[in-house]
Amino acid sequence: MNGALNGLKVLDLSMNLPGPYLTWLLASLGAEVLKLENPAGGDYARGIGGGPEESPYFAAVNRGKKSLALNLKEPDGVEVFFKLLKDHDLLVEGFRPGVMDSLGLGYGRLSQTQPRLIQVSISGYGQQSPMGDRAGHDINYLALAGVLGMTGARDGDLAIPGVQMADLAGGSLLGLVGLLAALHQRERTGQGQLVDTSMFDGSISLATMIFAGMSAGQDDPRPGGMTLNGRYPCYNLYRTKDNAWFSLGALEPKFWQNFCAALERPDLVARQFAGSEAVDEVAAIFASRTRAQWARFWNGHDACCEPVLSLPEAAQSPLAREREMIAETPGGPQLACPLKLSASPDQAGGPAPGLGQHTREVLAALGYDPTTIEEMINRGVAA
Repeated sequence: MNGALNGLKVLDLSMNLPGPYLTWLLASLGAEVLKLENPAGGDYARGIGGGPEESPYFAAVNRGKKSLALNLKEPDGVEVFFKLLKDHDLLVEGFRPGVMDSLGLGYGRLSQTQPRLIQVSISGYGQQSPMGDRAGHDINYLALAGVLGMTGARDGDLAIPGVQMADLAGGSLLGLVGLLAALHQRERTGQGQLVDTSMFDGSISLATMIFAGMSAGQDDPRPGGMTLNGRYPCYNLYRTKDNAWFSLGALEPKFWQNFCAALERPDLVARQFAGSEAVDEVAAIFASRTRAQWARFWNGHDACCEPVLSLPEAAQSPLAREREMIAETPGGPQLACPLKLSASPDQAGGPAPGLGQHTREVLAALGYDPTTIEEMINRGVAA
């Protein structure tokens, strides 16, 4: 059975997480992804948590791709790139703004060669930005977007989210949305376009509802100051008797009423949106039993109460297995593609490529003879 994106050919110049996660999703949907890497070490993620070919972080988001090691600072490398462009009309890159132009590969020039080109450029602060050339990582984008300032405990201490929200939600997923929208428009017009994806833009956009509540004077954007981060007893985290945690998300009145009825506490019904004293009272209730005891108790009640699991527990849970979210790979278990299309199964079942694993294959397909290929490799144009 074919993938939904079978026939699409993608050049992936990105590294680390935002771009590679996006292109891994494309590969999972059936696209053919060719990863272009610097011959001197390749994607930086190859060196995280293992040797050059052993990094579990690299393997996780580069499954099902091919690797061409190509030096784009060499004229012959640029020549290869333009030959590839004739057959690839999707490009994903994550350099700082201006880097592609400095290589002679700016979108203006590329689109003249390939008018159908859709280029997704993922950057921290956007292609047109007073901070465009500033280095940054997930924590910095979340900090400047106001997200970190409201993330933490009720005592006011801030916390770093356990997953890379700016990279994945702001960069990968919104970049994918932009790419698919541009694909749809290209079907009508025949023309490609540049998709400018800023992780700062994406991060601050994640706060859309919170911003609306703040603007209306209903939320205080700080830890424990908002409806959805611990201000009220109905939507909070509670420590259990065995020092574990439980989540309560009884935001709608019916769920809060179910919560109170299950506990035989009708006195709490009117205190759904009460202050810290009510939060402390509910906390005392949860502290009276272990997480396992509460899990059994709430299993029979429709009150939006669930145990807080560690990542290993979540991965081993019946839910994750039933949803086929664990993929067994030669390098060990990895998380599977979360996109499930009824007529288009996951296509990215192969392992992540070694650096330059497909260099000779790709260059030969472009018409280079074996002697020329070896000469290019010896000169460091390719590897």
